[in-house]
Amino acid sequence: MSINNQIIEENRALYDSVGNIYPANENVTITSETINNITCHWLKPKNPKANELVIYVHGGGYAIGSFQSHKAMVSHFANGLERTILFVEYSLAPEKPYPNGLNDVLSVYEWATQKYSDLYLFGDSAGGGLVIATVYGISQRNLKEPKAVALISPWYNLETNNPSSENRQHLDQILNKEMVQNFAYAYAGENLSKADPSKLNFEIFPPVFIGVGTNEILFDDATNFFNMIYKIQPSSQLKIYGGQGHVLTQLDISSHSAQDLIISINNFFKNSSNE
Repeated sequence: MSINNQIIEENRALYDSVGNIYPANENVTITSETINNITCHWLKPKNPKANELVIYVHGGGYAIGSFQSHKAMVSHFANGLERTILFVEYSLAPEKPYPNGLNDVLSVYEWATQKYSDLYLFGDSAGGGLVIATVYGISQRNLKEPKAVALISPWYNLETNNPSSENRQHLDQILNKEMVQNFAYAYAGENLSKADPSKLNFEIFPPVFIGVGTNEILFDDATNFFNMIYKIQPSSQLKIYGGQGHVLTQLDISSHSAQDLIISINNFFKNSSNE
């Protein structure tokens, strides 16, 4: 398989335009900072919880996505979670393939451990896969474990060979199997097995909340990850949203399902911080 850079560039522009569908939350202050040579963005709601930080890892198939595509959505997350969010603009493929993006997230996380007592990880789609890999990297580096993790429509299996990649394709209006496999190749190339979160073996994992729609080809990714991780971390939760598509909060933040998802994650983080 060869990488079609033109398709990636076109998808980058298209995906960034998604960030204009609805405005950023007016109660959230946004500033930027370079941390360990990585561009990051602070999203601070009014009266955020002290000493708590959510590190956000965006989706986009490891090759597209940016602060432009996610700023509005993540600002609503910051407001709804009542916590400061640090958005990481990690390196993208194919210019900087695996493990560059993962190393960027780990670098920012390690920096944050020196600043905050309670850390949370939050990611959507490919960002969810990066969060899973980051948790593994945290344990390998003996860093302080996050209090909890939240994932929306996580891309867990880079091979994209689960049944839902075929039998839910007619329902998914965002992703298709060929597109996702092209992104995987751009990200990992011949290192696919090494880069694949579904190939990682976990002995411990923080409490994780997973939200997924029924109308997406990554449905099995979310359920398979939950079924695996629940045996390790029984405090984990999976919430399935009927009739909803991939990263349901991205196209409509005000829908009942989107608001329920934000409330559910907030409650999950609250309960995890009290344990």
